[in-house]
Formats: sequence, structure tokens, C-alpha cells
Amino acid sequence: MGLVWALFSVILVSGAQLLLRAAMLLLPPVGDIGDLLSHLITLQPGSGLLVLGLFGYLASMMCWFFALKRLPLSKAYALLSLSYIAVWAAAVFFQHEAFSVQALVGVLLVMAGVMTIFAPVRR
Repeated sequence: MGLVWALFSVILVSGAQLLLRAAMLLLPPVGDIGDLLSHLITLQPGSGLLVLGLFGYLASMMCWFFALKRLPLSKAYALLSLSYIAVWAAAVFFQHEAFSVQALVGVLLVMAGVMTIFAPVRR
């Protein structure tokens, strides 16, 4: 069950990252705090995405707590790396981020690392 909680956490945190990125493209710069707060209070475009992204992080942390209770930290932490893969792929396909072979190689290396950590140990 710990693996399921960890994967829920990865899915939620990946979605939260994508929502926060989309919100930041619609909201005023964070440096202009007055304008940003005004946009949030009046529920301008991007406000809902920001709130959803923050709640996604909160839900992800709750799942992460359950995962840590049931999985060894070395395995649980390795699963977090899956969010790098998910966010990169979703950003390329859904948010039109630039694709690069260098990034793809990095993603493949992360995947190889996670599979290495989860490979059965021969005794």
C-alpha cells in the first residue's frame, strides 16, 4: 500500500507543478505583490489554477506521509524522481515546452536510476 500512496503523491505533485506553471503565466509577476493579491481576491484568470495547484501540493504531502509510514525511505524517495519525468513529459506535450534530446537523456537516466533502486536484490 505504501507504493500506491507514493504514486498518488507523485501524480498529485506533478499535477500541482503543471497547474502552478499555468497560473504563473496568467497572473501578474510575484514581485508586484499588490497587483497579484488584487488578482487573487477578485478571482482573475489564473487564481483558480493557483489555488488548485496549492491544494494539489497539500494533498500530495498527505499521501507522502502515508507512503513514508509504509515504505523504506530509500525506495520512497526514489519514487519522487518519477515526478521529474511526469512533469517534463506533460510540459512538452500539453504546455508546449521545448523538447530536447539532452532532456530526454536526463529523463531516461532518472528512469534507469529508479529501476535500479527497485530491482530485486539477489542474495
